[in-house]
Amino acid sequence: MRSTHSELRDDHDAVYRLIMAGWGSQVVRALAAFSIAEKLESGPLTADQIAEELSSNPEMTFRALRAGAALGFLNFDRNTMQFSATPLLEILNGSCPLSLKQYAQVTPGTVHWLPGLMLPETVLRGRNYVREVLGSTPFEYYAHNASEARQFSASMTELSTPVIEEAVSVIDVGDAPSVVDVGGADGAFVAALLLRHPQLTGLVHDLPQVASGVVDETRRRGLADRMKGMSGDFFTEVPAADIYLLKFVLHDWDDDSCELLLSNIRRAMRPDARLIIVEMAADETALEAALMDVAMLCAYTGQERDESQYDSLLTKSGLRTARVQRLHQPYFLLEAVAI
Repeated sequence: MRSTHSELRDDHDAVYRLIMAGWGSQVVRALAAFSIAEKLESGPLTADQIAEELSSNPEMTFRALRAGAALGFLNFDRNTMQFSATPLLEILNGSCPLSLKQYAQVTPGTVHWLPGLMLPETVLRGRNYVREVLGSTPFEYYAHNASEARQFSASMTELSTPVIEEAVSVIDVGDAPSVVDVGGADGAFVAALLLRHPQLTGLVHDLPQVASGVVDETRRRGLADRMKGMSGDFFTEVPAADIYLLKFVLHDWDDDSCELLLSNIRRAMRPDARLIIVEMAADETALEAALMDVAMLCAYTGQERDESQYDSLLTKSGLRTARVQRLHQPYFLLEAVAI
């Protein structure tokens, strides 16, 4: 029990900041959309100078930048009225190796933000409102909005980049000659594995509107002769391979859909083939996983799961867990083989 008014006020202020955090996400989204990190690479600028480049309203530009400063993304010099970059802003620079520029625009954007507004109603009803607010599922929406689909794919690659680096370092490919990245978007995961293991050839299996990015990725990585894209629906079938990769895919889908996908992989597996799954581990101590789970709850049919839940999905699909490797919290790598 709180003993002083001061302690109560501290908690009041903490809760207020959490309530207002959604607006902070929108400020970060604006900083990314306006490429503020890139604009400040050559040095500090005033809000008027930035507004001139953006053809935006100067006063409102200043207010958005001031909020960015309050969040720690910018420094503001009252004497010169100039804004300059902080290390946090670098993460919103598209050239940063660990950039989240696209992710910062997609996550608080239309596809996820509008269904998120219905969280209380979703919890009460037991089913989200994504069709009511978007008119479709997110994946159907992206199928009809190519530019947003490309940005979504790029945002997933950004989120995945540090996880991929760690996962690739602990995957033992043995003498396997082929790998398929199921639902692999532009193929960043399989590309990183191919660069580490020259004997491997790779295939990215995903929907047409997403898989088109594979061509750019293969050229960028110099893998045109070893990595290809294949359009298809993994709920129908997947190609044969020696190693399968599933990164941030299962959490999008309900249990029945996951079992269908995993069963398709099981049927396509060559003898001694292995499946590598990379996901967040559901844990009440991991804020990242808890918030991602809420995003899944509001816009998709899936969820973040713990190891026992993945074990159950695998068993029902004719697979079993062979190894679990903890990565940077809350991520983990699970290796599965046929029963």
